[in-house]
Amino acid sequence: MDQLKALREAIVAAVKATDLEQTEAWQDLSALSSSTHVDTFETFDDEVRIKDQRFEGPLTWHVTLQYGQHASEDELVISDSFPGSFEGRLENGVPVIERMLAEVSSFYK
Repeated sequence: MDQLKALREAIVAAVKATDLEQTEAWQDLSALSSSTHVDTFETFDDEVRIKDQRFEGPLTWHVTLQYGQHASEDELVISDSFPGSFEGRLENGVPVIERMLAEVSSFYK
């Protein structure tokens, strides 16, 4: 049981170490405003699902969306959260993150 917990913790650490600007999630999130900033994202090791050499889990993205000129009367700043997910594989026991996604469809409704 401790091995499974350690593996899940290693997967979450790999997710947190991923360059967000190189993910599909960043493409979707950055399209939401003229200046999008990811404040943080949450994932929990007990929610990581592992099957054979593959794994996946949920994410929650917390972002700040900025519109208009910074510090001007036209500036609008909004904080929002979006669900997402990650998936990857184990290579010799080392987690490799393949995808990080953000579900932003609710923003457009």
